[in-house]
Amino acid sequence: MIEMIELLSEELPWGLTIALALYFGGLGGGSFIVAAVTSFISGEEFRDIMKFGAYIGLIATALCGTFLALHAGHPERLLYMYSNPISMITFGTCVISSILPIGLIYATFLPPDSLPWLKSFLPWSVYVKPRKFFELLLFILGSGLAGYTGFVLGIAWAQPFWETPLITVLFYVSGVSTALMAIGLCIAILRLVQVTEESKKLFVEMMHRLDVADGYMLLIELGAAMLYLYIMFNNPSEIARESAAILAFGELAPLFWGGFIFLGLIIPIMLVVLLAWKGRTAAFIRLYAPLMIVAALCVLIGGAFMRYCFLVAGQLPVVG
Repeated sequence: MIEMIELLSEELPWGLTIALALYFGGLGGGSFIVAAVTSFISGEEFRDIMKFGAYIGLIATALCGTFLALHAGHPERLLYMYSNPISMITFGTCVISSILPIGLIYATFLPPDSLPWLKSFLPWSVYVKPRKFFELLLFILGSGLAGYTGFVLGIAWAQPFWETPLITVLFYVSGVSTALMAIGLCIAILRLVQVTEESKKLFVEMMHRLDVADGYMLLIELGAAMLYLYIMFNNPSEIARESAAILAFGELAPLFWGGFIFLGLIIPIMLVVLLAWKGRTAAFIRLYAPLMIVAALCVLIGGAFMRYCFLVAGQLPVVG
């Protein structure tokens, strides 16, 4: 699969670096969304979810900008992305530029428990109301970034295969899904090193909330992907139909069906259903964290495959 990705990427104007930029943009935006929603719904009960949402959101958004810079070839060329105030490229660049400093301020309200001395340098971290304001901002900006990673394909380089609102839905849902599982991966790893029964129960409850939420996201993502293919196969544009055929039956079929559908959706759906149903019972609770780690890795890898497949499928009929 790696050789196929490298071979296809060499032929395309938008290859692996743009796919990774879209992936990390969705992950970053989705992480801030999950942190904000958790805070508004659960209050301070699941503070660790908010913490990891802030940390992962910052790192992933920074990686999104990094891969955009790598694609540009020269970092100074990124300045041109700010030049057109009515351009959606400029809009996306401004969202990334805004979300990083705001996300950094937000993260200072959630210092890690493993560094208690840090709290003395961040006295404002005890205040909840100011943090809620930043969470609202990050929910809006995160939603814009997660949706933008799909919408930008249809407007930056108009191709029939990308000219559908479903691509925004698919990329947005995938961004939230990968964020839930990235946070779940961190929570599961920490669960393995907890020493008190009370802390173990709290971490299991956090994993349970995350895998239930991701179960819904994965089902929506699977339905959106299948509907996307159906619509493209019935599209009046020959190019759109050819792109769909490449995705379903052509060069991209192993990556699409094996990497995205089976590894990234089917396996995680089965695992999160099992965990939601039996995970907190005495027979399964020891396996909760290991199975959560497996499910999270599958979702994260599958999300990367999805973006690469849809990015390449829209270009191959044109450049081929």
